[in-house]
Amino acid sequence: MKLTGALLIILAFTVSFHPGEQEAARKHVVSQDVISQARSAYYSLARKEFKGFAATVEPNWEVILGQAATPANLKVFRAVRFSMVVDANGAVTVSHEVGPNVVNPELVTRIHNDVQRLVNGFFNTWRIFVVSSPFPETENQTRIENSGTQHRLTYTTQSGKVTIAMAGDFTITEWNSTGPTVKRTVKPQFQKTPDGFLLTGYQGVFEPIGDGIKTTLDFHIEYQDVNGMKVPLKLRFSGMHGSEPVEAEVVFRVKM
Repeated sequence: MKLTGALLIILAFTVSFHPGEQEAARKHVVSQDVISQARSAYYSLARKEFKGFAATVEPNWEVILGQAATPANLKVFRAVRFSMVVDANGAVTVSHEVGPNVVNPELVTRIHNDVQRLVNGFFNTWRIFVVSSPFPETENQTRIENSGTQHRLTYTTQSGKVTIAMAGDFTITEWNSTGPTVKRTVKPQFQKTPDGFLLTGYQGVFEPIGDGIKTTLDFHIEYQDVNGMKVPLKLRFSGMHGSEPVEAEVVFRVKM
């Protein structure tokens, strides 16, 4: 049974960035006032004392498997039931249970690993913009360039160089991370809320430096309210892995 590439290529967008990894930039130190304003402009679960949550994970196998979604295949995939725990930092642990009459442990392990990659890949990007912040915590880590009403921030992490382009109201228009072997680009979309800009989707572009396959995916996020906090309800993405179209849909139902 062949699994769709959609579950595998999500790893291309597992962003290995976190503010705690940043190294000091030596020149053009940005004003702490600009950074503080930018940080406060975004919806932040950390400011709401987010403690994490538990949820079921419900992949839409008809969408993910595409033409391989035969009745026999769907019976096997739907027999594996997933759940997850998201901690206060937005990191995810995925677990699973299997129904009766499932006799292929190797296939179950493959299904679990692929769903885990998909969920981890999404949450590793989502938490940057919603749980913590894409901006540095101290002023001596970043340099800024101003061009009219545009800002461009640059700094380094353990994985490489990060650049953020944003408008005058601090809306991020593009996030780039360039390392030795790959360039990742995130073009986010936001909804303006009373608590700041909330991530509602993004286009992710994965470009290998050298050999490899370019991947472009469009992500769309729907939210649910849990104790006054916004957490993902449904994730949908579609795009191209080289010349291969990919698509997936997953629902996260919070356990109350």
